Amino acid sequence: MRMKYIILSAAAVAAVFIVCFGAGGFIRKKSKKKLPLPVHILICLLCGAVVLSGTAAVFLEIHYSASGDALEVLQESSDVRFTEINGAYFADGPGEKNAMIFYPGAKVDPEAYLPLIKKIAADGTDCFIIRPPFRFALFAPDAPESIMKGYKYDKWLLSGHSMGGIVASSYAAGHSGDVDGVVLLASYPTEKLDESINVLSVYGSEDKVFDTTAYEQAKAFLPENYKELVIDGGNHSGFGNYGAQSGDGEARISAEEQQLQTACEIKEFVEGL
Repeated sequence: MRMKYIILSAAAVAAVFIVCFGAGGFIRKKSKKKLPLPVHILICLLCGAVVLSGTAAVFLEIHYSASGDALEVLQESSDVRFTEINGAYFADGPGEKNAMIFYPGAKVDPEAYLPLIKKIAADGTDCFIIRPPFRFALFAPDAPESIMKGYKYDKWLLSGHSMGGIVASSYAAGHSGDVDGVVLLASYPTEKLDESINVLSVYGSEDKVFDTTAYEQAKAFLPENYKELVIDGGNHSGFGNYGAQSGDGEARISAEEQQLQTACEIKEFVEGL
């Protein structure tokens, strides 16, 4: 998933500058008073930068918004208290020993995962939801470091949905001494994880966004004792509350049921650490 975005971004940048230089060359050829070549090149580069910046701004602003019921979680009175800290939401539940740092999926509001995170925190694992710039986990690869330095827990887990799981596992791969477990939701690692790290992989049977071919290949990066749960009837967007995701399969269970099964599996996974 991360490589796909890199390739698409590089292709888009190349296309923009090719078009700008092509248009600039045509104008220069037809112009009666030709600009010096260095000036012409500079103008083309500036035009390309302007077009690229505008396109990027529009692209980054198009995202999946958290539904109203997800936002209501912040106002509900329960044994899980949500607070905003620098760059994250902190879900403080009844547990005191374990904590999980969670990365949202690409272009999804972090708030969309509040219902799932609330269930996990209520089961005894405090949670931090990263709020990455532009809703892209790739822009906050080292976010767990400051959180882990600022809070004291016996066990630390990293987790993420889709691209968020890739970034979470990448951090775990580089900090194996600090991470006890990784929970991947419709995701996979792109770097080798140390055998000392426990891994739980969860995805839905109806998920059409999740690249299962890449996942099978990525199993070479997983520890031998990793656990896997395929949620019967679940899909890609069911881990959060943000509506239907483009290209996803139709779920046969509710998002609430998918999240409940996920939280229960995570609770059992954490108890086994």
